[in-house]
Amino acid sequence: MLYRHAAELAIRAALYLAQQPSGKRSPVREIASATDLSAPYLAKIMNRLNRAGLVRAYRGPGGGLALAQDPARITVWAVVRAIEGSGGNERCVLGLGLCSEDRPCPFHQQWIPLRDGMQRLLEQTTLATLADGLRRMAAPATQDESAGEAEPAGTAAAAPGQRKNL
Repeated sequence: MLYRHAAELAIRAALYLAQQPSGKRSPVREIASATDLSAPYLAKIMNRLNRAGLVRAYRGPGGGLALAQDPARITVWAVVRAIEGSGGNERCVLGLGLCSEDRPCPFHQQWIPLRDGMQRLLEQTTLATLADGLRRMAAPATQDESAGEAEPAGTAAAAPGQRKNL
């Protein structure tokens, strides 16, 4: 709908690279293993990102892939466009080849504002933003956050020897 499966895989792989320490080169097999992707297919996707200037490939011992720019400068939209080209967002939401302004599909008029809004979101979101969000998700909850989750409201722990009213 918004973008093809290959673009989704490219986003996952680029996001993996964005989470690596600066200067680290990651072999395709490492990226594939960490993201549960097929290494041969991922190699093709990474080649497209390399040609688009988003990823740099290093050959030889210690070689691998790294982002060509700071992750704060690479938008998710740039990754999608590298895989799909400039017309990737123009496809019909229903997959109908004949859909256009002249011959709209049943969803066309409702889809256009949603599609444009999603594109703006992808244009405004960088790999660094996504990587930071993933780090926050993976971080253990602080004591303040977890303290309120220990007991549901109204079910305070009973003192030893007392029955807890449920």
